[in-house]
Amino acid sequence: MLKPFTQTFSERFAEWAAQPNLRSTDEDLAQARFALVDTLACMVVGTREQQPVAALEAMLFGQHGDGVMPVGGGQKVPVTSAALVNGARAHAIDFDDYELSGSSHASAPICSALFALAGVVPMTVDQICEAWIVGYEVVIWMGMALGYRHYDIGWHSTSTLGPVAAAAAVSRALNLTADQMSNAMALAASSSSGLKMQFGTDAKALHAGLAAQAGLQAALLARAGATANKRLWHGKYGFASLYGGEDAAGFDQATCQMQPGQALERFPVIRKLWPSCAYTHRPIAGAERLHKRLQPGDQIASIKVRMPKPFHRVAGFFVPTNEAEARFSVSYCVVVGLLSGHVTPEDFREHRFTDATRVRMTEEVVLDLYDLPKGDAGDIGPSTPERIVVTLTDGQVLEEVIEHVPGGVSLPMTRDQLLRKVEDCGCSPQLATDFLAVDGSVLLADTGILAQVANA
Repeated sequence: MLKPFTQTFSERFAEWAAQPNLRSTDEDLAQARFALVDTLACMVVGTREQQPVAALEAMLFGQHGDGVMPVGGGQKVPVTSAALVNGARAHAIDFDDYELSGSSHASAPICSALFALAGVVPMTVDQICEAWIVGYEVVIWMGMALGYRHYDIGWHSTSTLGPVAAAAAVSRALNLTADQMSNAMALAASSSSGLKMQFGTDAKALHAGLAAQAGLQAALLARAGATANKRLWHGKYGFASLYGGEDAAGFDQATCQMQPGQALERFPVIRKLWPSCAYTHRPIAGAERLHKRLQPGDQIASIKVRMPKPFHRVAGFFVPTNEAEARFSVSYCVVVGLLSGHVTPEDFREHRFTDATRVRMTEEVVLDLYDLPKGDAGDIGPSTPERIVVTLTDGQVLEEVIEHVPGGVSLPMTRDQLLRKVEDCGCSPQLATDFLAVDGSVLLADTGILAQVANA
């Protein structure tokens, strides 16, 4: 019987590949030279063909200047690189919005691509807002086609739906034709990827950046004349079949039922009040409520959290060992809410999640996980409530049941909450207030909203 490997595939492979001397044979080196010459010849003869011509034109887009400044400052970079950096920044602390149709962070890839494009293409406030609307519509209707199973089986929807949504949004901003936009979306589908197994690592935030970059590149390729199979969504080997599984509604049904222009009404944006996984938000809300009920001198004997098992598969870390894991630990987030009464970005820094008291209490949290009701769509709502039960050393039991997500459909983010979040993120509440009221015909660049720089 073969013994299981203790190393992962990449670890075992890299152990060999990173050696100073691979001890390659002369025959192996000769084969490599053949491959290099053979492929180089293919590149040369293909130089004037349509696909690489379109690729070069797309990559040169916006390069006549000094590059584009990513939102938050730094050094200027090529426009597609700016989209990647923007996306990574937007999703870095998991504070960006999300939606329930596709279970994705919709705005991060869309806005990141559009903000990068705005560095080389003048857009009014209304134009960039309408481009965002187009991108959001794509996410919602794709989510309807794929269903919750797409996310549940392990795909990171931000990274699979995001490229297509960003491609459509950028196509709108570039005034591409319907045919070009359709090609851009199909091209972007070839970049749909990203696994939830990356959660708890830097890869998750980079997914949003890679999605923004891929969507922007796809739109620029379509603008330059590149084409794709625009029917790839449908059929046995189509997008829904491969990404959604057998129970996905599919794009035939989604296309018939689609109501363009109604996505925001049917699936409102959910905006975050805390910089952590969405599945930690109801537990945080319950814990903060329980904090208010605690009296001076009360000692907590036990903490029990009842929540849906699929939600915990995402927010499944216990005692965090890094910031990313802290944002995906229901146990830790509940402890912070109980102790402080207000969870802030600072609570996900190392000096906070390694605090001895927090570590001890997190270790002692008991999770009671239950399956989703049969046929449940996986939405975070009344059909899948969460319950926090705190028992004190004197025997008193405190309990909170949480059905709705703060910032969600039933409890949408208020203007004051938005401005408080803006300030917490180091941005100007006044600029935000002015932007919310500015005439839509004003150029985005003239609002000053993109020129804000992160404090060191």
